[in-house]
Amino acid sequence: MEAEIDQIANLLLQKDSFLILTHKNPDLDGIGSMIALGTALKNKGKKVTLFTEEKLEPPLGNIKGADLISSDVPKGKFSATLVLDCSDLNRLGKAKDIALSNRPLISIDHHETNDHFADVNLVVPDSSSTGELVYKVIKKAGLHIDQLSAEALFAAIQADTGCFKYENTTSTAFSIAAELLKYGVSPWDVYRNTNEQYTLSLLKLLELSLGTIELHHDGKLSIMSITLNMIKTVGAYPGDSERFVSYPRFIVGVEVAALIRQVAEEEYKFSLRSNGEVNVAQLAAIFGGGGHAKAAGFECKGELSELKRKFIKEVGNFLK
Repeated sequence: MEAEIDQIANLLLQKDSFLILTHKNPDLDGIGSMIALGTALKNKGKKVTLFTEEKLEPPLGNIKGADLISSDVPKGKFSATLVLDCSDLNRLGKAKDIALSNRPLISIDHHETNDHFADVNLVVPDSSSTGELVYKVIKKAGLHIDQLSAEALFAAIQADTGCFKYENTTSTAFSIAAELLKYGVSPWDVYRNTNEQYTLSLLKLLELSLGTIELHHDGKLSIMSITLNMIKTVGAYPGDSERFVSYPRFIVGVEVAALIRQVAEEEYKFSLRSNGEVNVAQLAAIFGGGGHAKAAGFECKGELSELKRKFIKEVGNFLK
């Protein structure tokens, strides 16, 4: 890991312009890492473009620095591309070709399913978050951390550790978080801005979603489903449901929880969570996805009942 951190730190100092990306349908770890690294590079006088495929919606859009991220397709050439919190190139969506044409390509990630697609790969599955790795790179490069970048890093680590309660919460994560507080970070403000700003439409969507919960395999698999019509009915943002997967996971006896969210006609996103018995990263990989042992996902196309049938069958194989 140290060799890759040194290599990336040197590239950050040597190159002049950077394109910074994360996976499509981003999460707070990816977005916070983008804002932090982008801000640190700008403070060094570098030219930086931060890009996501779609405009950020609440609650992601509530993070300080979200206005630095553009959904306009980047133009021109860059000295290097930094891909954060992304396990494979296909998860970049529209940005894939742009990334490949602006090399060297640098990957900083902590997903165990990362396929080392970049020219330089800093991939540490034992890391609590990509934010933790970005912090180490920033420090190694001697880049300045201001309050904005510190808050973004804290948000990334806070989010991916489940507010420091998941098993990936390590002494290193606590140590870095404590260091970030010295820059004026307020853990409560960061949490409130990105977690508890619920709209009435979000709560109405949750109400509808809870009514769809179904159990399989003697209660070890729980599935919640959300359709585009449900989202439209209550006037919610598609991203409002990102954290809903926790609710089927809370059910006593459940080992695998799945949130199935419709994203287009006959297109669905499966978000998976494990309570310990099943490695959902391996489960997601069967369907072309990936992630972590206890949090993963994949996207697929087809008729929902058939997709669910195949998924339920595969979960059964894992439970055996």
